Amino acid sequence: MKLRFVVLIIFLQALPAAFGSATEECSSCTIYKGYISGNMEMWKKGMQDLQAQYRLNPKACTLYTLAEARYGYIGYLLGRNEKDLARPQIETFAVEIEQLAAAPEYRAETEAFRVALYGFRMGLNPARAVTLGPKALKQLDYALKVGRNSAVVWIEKANSEAHMPAFAGGSKEKAVDSFREALKLFEAGGDIGPCNWRYLNTIVLLGQVLEKMGDNNGARDAYRMALKRAPDFQWVRDELLPETEKKIK
Repeated sequence: MKLRFVVLIIFLQALPAAFGSATEECSSCTIYKGYISGNMEMWKKGMQDLQAQYRLNPKACTLYTLAEARYGYIGYLLGRNEKDLARPQIETFAVEIEQLAAAPEYRAETEAFRVALYGFRMGLNPARAVTLGPKALKQLDYALKVGRNSAVVWIEKANSEAHMPAFAGGSKEKAVDSFREALKLFEAGGDIGPCNWRYLNTIVLLGQVLEKMGDNNGARDAYRMALKRAPDFQWVRDELLPETEKKIK
């Protein structure tokens, strides 16, 4: 089962600083390997390992990594329209968010996950966008207030800008700027862990928005940047980059 997602954003969905910013590097190399190889079974195993790890040693870092992995898995399921499978995952995600809220160092991430939850519920029932959409945007504003120096918050700002209609504030140009700000914030820490799939995913998101804008050279540069960090990133290596290069030729 091939993993094809860039963290799905559905209409008005926007997911995850001196204040409230996590400082510990948290990641799962199993999740990362599942991402770059397109292996969803490996991704699911990574989630199972994190659950077992958290039961034995309930660290906030482990819980954050688990919630982040579940957030990606839910996006994958909704992208395949597998709503029946996504529904229980969304409810588990909601519980994990509330557990994470007890860790002040993950305040910004918690608030961003709360926005994601609105988006996932809209994914299950798009008709709820009328009521949940404005709440999601309000929650995103709050996440920005508490975590303006957080890369993950800027990712969600960019996602929102990339997918909202123009009359609601959407703009692919703004999204590009926000994705680039997120990358700068990731890199400003000076130590992006070797298994940080969110950093890679942000590069891909940037490339895809540039491609949609017709900036194929910019998209190619982004995809090459991703491959420089992860030469075995199958989706980029075998699909995204070759398809973009064909457009340039």
